[in-house]
Amino acid sequence: MNELVNVKAEKINNEIESLNQNEIMEEVKMTTAETKLQAVEEARQNLMKAKSVLEANKDAEANIKKSALVNVGKAETAYLEALKKVELPTAKVELWNESKNTNKQVVFTKEEKEIIIATSVYSMAVSKVNLECGKDLITNEHFDKVPLYITEAALFYNADIELKDLNGNIVPKGTPNVYVPVDTANGYWQWASYHEHNLNAIVKDDTKLTIENVRIKKFDSLQEFGKYRGVNNVLSRGFNGLEKAGNAALATQQEFFNRVFQKALELKANISVITKYYNFGKTLSLKVWNSAMQGVCEAKLEEYDLTIGDTIIKTLNDMKISKDTIRHRYMIDAITQLANYAPNGEDKKIGLDETLSTIKTLNESSIKIINAVKSDHVNTIYSEMLTQYLKNHGVIKEEQVA
Repeated sequence: MNELVNVKAEKINNEIESLNQNEIMEEVKMTTAETKLQAVEEARQNLMKAKSVLEANKDAEANIKKSALVNVGKAETAYLEALKKVELPTAKVELWNESKNTNKQVVFTKEEKEIIIATSVYSMAVSKVNLECGKDLITNEHFDKVPLYITEAALFYNADIELKDLNGNIVPKGTPNVYVPVDTANGYWQWASYHEHNLNAIVKDDTKLTIENVRIKKFDSLQEFGKYRGVNNVLSRGFNGLEKAGNAALATQQEFFNRVFQKALELKANISVITKYYNFGKTLSLKVWNSAMQGVCEAKLEEYDLTIGDTIIKTLNDMKISKDTIRHRYMIDAITQLANYAPNGEDKKIGLDETLSTIKTLNESSIKIINAVKSDHVNTIYSEMLTQYLKNHGVIKEEQVA
């Protein structure tokens, strides 16, 4: 009898201890969340103080104003970083609820709602480049606000799949008003971009954006969710390099992009390779291409002499360098390397004109080697051209090469 009582007592004590541990964990969790919110408030107060100092010194000397402005910038950065740690951030969305659907008419009613957007390991990842570009796109007048589908988080909770909010915090199972995006090629990046934009709006004391045309889609299972995403994305893609260049030419009306696009079409070459021919051996960053796609020129392309690219390609053609060799990067990379060659370790480089003059004196044997190279392409081509340059300047003699 005593043993039974002891067992029951031990069981009760264990249950109490377990409950206490859960309460302690909950307190720690609450404390963590509260600490993050407190950090946000402190950062906000620091920003207000920094702005007050800047305002108080608006007529002060330039160096004092500059210092105050730098402090505002630092305070804004600290405030933004604090906001990015807040747990369960909400997004204001405009939900479109279908109220009528007939053969001739579909009617939606709209309602604004604050929800938590969460992602899982199955969600499409958003790169930093896409995030930054996306912040500009969502405010662009030409941006088409296509439907953004979300589904209830319960679908994932029931399968014990971990969800994280847009700040990267784990969303506790059973948290209400949590939705998971139904990823599409033109939608997966929008949630993170809106979130980032709105955090910056808080810091700058601007108006936050409401995410429009959001629709809830129900699925009976995760398998159905996966099939839906797969069917609607399996053939999805963005612009390839050539298509980007073509659209950049249309959107910017810049001759540089048009010339690169037309020459890439002609040679059936990679855009980055042709860009090097017209841009002194350098490519353009993805940010520049993304901006050009929207009609914005971030680089000073009007300063480039486009005849240089034409001259290089014409010289190669005249010397019977094969089209296949020209359209691959190793030809222009070797040309750039030779143009940057400085004889005898001097500072002065031989430059492009001297490089082209060297190419024009290559013999048939060298041309054959360049066209037939199978490995170590850049070094092989560079070696042939450098040898010819040294022969042209009497540094080495023909018999030495032989």
